[in-house]
Amino acid sequence: MAKARKTNGKAKAKAENKPQTNGARAQATQLVSRVQDGFREAGDALREAGETMGGEGRKVALTLVAHAQDNVVWSFEALRETIQAGSFADAVKIQQHAMTELFRRSMRQFREVSEIVGESSTKTIKPISKLVTSLRDVRHAA
Repeated sequence: MAKARKTNGKAKAKAENKPQTNGARAQATQLVSRVQDGFREAGDALREAGETMGGEGRKVALTLVAHAQDNVVWSFEALRETIQAGSFADAVKIQQHAMTELFRRSMRQFREVSEIVGESSTKTIKPISKLVTSLRDVRHAA
């Protein structure tokens, strides 16, 4: 027959004082999950912004190339007119007009490229802004 072992109550007290880890573990798991979700969302937003930036960057580059091409053609036409001028005075007038027109063209092209860059920046920032807004809304809700 097995002998019953006497307990002095200390073992029972230890078992009762043992902290509950299931609740803390669940909270930690939930916290880690929320952090991982946040990183995934941030990664998605940055990826989308990068794709947008690439497309918009190409748009700006193509616009710059088109302007450069137009300016080269226009400059050669102005040079041709200057060479064909009947007198030195006419050539100087043609060059003055060409310089004035070149300045106007450059300003117009600069404005156009600036508008494209501004619109591109807005499109690029939009996914990141949405993410930050959603994070702020979640924080205020908590």
